[in-house]
Amino acid sequence: MAAPPGEYFSVGSQVLCRTCQEQWLQGELASKARTEKEEKLSQAYAISTGVSLEGQQLFQTIHKTIKDCKWQEKNTIVMEEVVITPPYQVENCKGKEGSALSHVHKIVEKHFRDVESQKILQCSQAQQPQEAALSS
Repeated sequence: MAAPPGEYFSVGSQVLCRTCQEQWLQGELASKARTEKEEKLSQAYAISTGVSLEGQQLFQTIHKTIKDCKWQEKNTIVMEEVVITPPYQVENCKGKEGSALSHVHKIVEKHFRDVESQKILQCSQAQQPQEAALSS
């Protein structure tokens, strides 16, 4: 199997390499495939249980930072300590007060700020061609 563009090895390749400390490492590139499979299964589960697109996007954002998150029906469980219920806003984050809840709050807040910024950017880009056409 050929490697995807920009990569040197494909998943499943046998590798043998020497570290800077002159140690030899050998193995199969399978962890990437396993991770991708787990992410696809998680996404399929969310879709099958009727989780909103916003909920799915938030889950993906959290998962980039905190790998220990999973779906429990329509709720997102983060580090077994924080539960985020629909409609997946900051006020829907519940858990014992502490660093985990605080960290998840910050991720959720940033996610929605980024989403809002993206919407504003898309609106301004959509208006530019209209304004150019009107001035012609």
